[in-house]
Amino acid sequence: MSESGHVIPIDQFIGREFYPGYEPRLDARPYVAEPLALFGKHDEDRFWLRDTMHFGEGLTPASIALLEDAQTWGTQLGAEMTGIPPTAGMVNRLAGVHVYISQVPITSEWLMAARERRFGPLLAEKMTDFAAYWQGFVDELKAGYQHFDELNPATMTRDEVWHALQDAYAFHRRGWAIHFEVMYLLAANYLGLYGLAIEVGLDATEVPRWLAGERTSFLATDERMWALAMRARELGVDQALTAGPEQVDPEEVRARITTLPGGGEWWKEFVDFLTTWGQRTEETCTIDRPSWAEHPVTPLATIREYLATDDTYDFAAAEREVLGKRDELVAAAREKIPDEADRERFDTALEANRAANFVWWNEEHNFLIDRRIHLPVRRLSLALAEHLVADGELAAPEDVFYLFKPELYDAMAGRGDWARLAALVPARRDYYEQWRTRGDDLPPMVGTVPERVEDPLMTEIFGLTPEYLATIRHGLTTAELRGMPASGGVAVGPARVVRSAREIDQIRSGEILVCGGTTTEWTPAFGIVAAAVTDTGGSLAHTAIISREYGIPCVVGTAVATSTIRTGDRVRVDGEQGVVQVLTPGDS
Repeated sequence: MSESGHVIPIDQFIGREFYPGYEPRLDARPYVAEPLALFGKHDEDRFWLRDTMHFGEGLTPASIALLEDAQTWGTQLGAEMTGIPPTAGMVNRLAGVHVYISQVPITSEWLMAARERRFGPLLAEKMTDFAAYWQGFVDELKAGYQHFDELNPATMTRDEVWHALQDAYAFHRRGWAIHFEVMYLLAANYLGLYGLAIEVGLDATEVPRWLAGERTSFLATDERMWALAMRARELGVDQALTAGPEQVDPEEVRARITTLPGGGEWWKEFVDFLTTWGQRTEETCTIDRPSWAEHPVTPLATIREYLATDDTYDFAAAEREVLGKRDELVAAAREKIPDEADRERFDTALEANRAANFVWWNEEHNFLIDRRIHLPVRRLSLALAEHLVADGELAAPEDVFYLFKPELYDAMAGRGDWARLAALVPARRDYYEQWRTRGDDLPPMVGTVPERVEDPLMTEIFGLTPEYLATIRHGLTTAELRGMPASGGVAVGPARVVRSAREIDQIRSGEILVCGGTTTEWTPAFGIVAAAVTDTGGSLAHTAIISREYGIPCVVGTAVATSTIRTGDRVRVDGEQGVVQVLTPGDS
């Protein structure tokens, strides 16, 4: 950080290439406002947050194309289509293979007013019957998945696979257009209740708690994994699941368990679980990594950890507790509003937010979009790569993940040099590995720290609130970490610092989870951890939402938790006050 405390230099990122041998064609992509790019010196005038929440380990060339569809193009299209007044969406910069994110601001007062005039009626229209509005998208997405699931690439020619892959790319882009249209509308609806709470003198940090308790597909997934753990005990195969090396090998587990009486039955139930609930990857846009259904390390490791506990998690009791607390908080909030007209406004806004519940949707949509929409692209990319290997154009199927999308399109159209592309793959693999391992050393934020950020997704999900930004401007202290109090209660326990979703199998029962931020792939861990602490995140971050659903203390947006706390440190987390303390250092 500079002496002023306002500018964090980006010089270390200047002059980097995307990957060896690639020159981006930014003018060839239909962006609404601003394309993804490498850092330039001019970017120091803006504030950039490293997105460890979604992209903990960095992206390969093929995955970068999907990032463009998502955070870069998708947010800007969503902001433009809805006309949300203060933001033109978000945009990304790359530091090697790692992702930083910032807002695309709107500075014209006339344009803001014009957008507001069209945004208001659209918001009212879509929120009038949100259930029907969202269900239409659900039906569209499910129809798309059914189409791609029914394809059998093994029976398709190279050209047929290529045409299907282009359809998968189009489906991926459509999914992100849906995602951010709905998300910006729900964010505005949510902020309406948030602003009203402040106006009538209520504690606005309680707003997400007033909307808690709605079941999501990810909680249903966790519940099913707990059921599989208990089923293993019932069939007497639990020891076979908990035995073996610490690093889970699915094939080794299958071979071991299916030799036991009842083991074949349990494994069949597990495969059925994967068919329904395993269509998900550990991070967004990462098509180089297998889904749970392909390589079920995470669910097997999670079930094993569940079996290491003495009890099962009572989802019904937890839901009753969350709903009871929710109703108690709402009743207390209403009592604090002296004016009857204000109470009526509060009731109306709360009812509208429960009907169009951003807290619920922000988890539920991930099951249909964020962790799944890229899987048809992955499947068909690998199928095409099999043809390319057979035709002598690539050395191995996974090499396709080290080609940029424009390169692949050009080569398939006869405009590219396959020999040149194949020769670039080893250097690009090395580039990825070198940068991937540097992730822990990269600054969590760079550029000029503003007083406020206008994009509601960056404030409520990424946690770039005025309070957080003020903390960054005035300097961070590590003696006592402070962040947003996301879920109440106090917990003390050993810390487990986790750098990416691929490390969640290391989490043990009773530990304090410390990470950059979580997404839906981390949800199973919340059934065993004592508390959660993150560097980034706001009131609607996944960590905050799931901690409230599981009833564990949580503090988000500390900025420095992962760089201050070490695995093994004994940590105290106060989720009511937003304070995290290291009581005693660990041995590691």
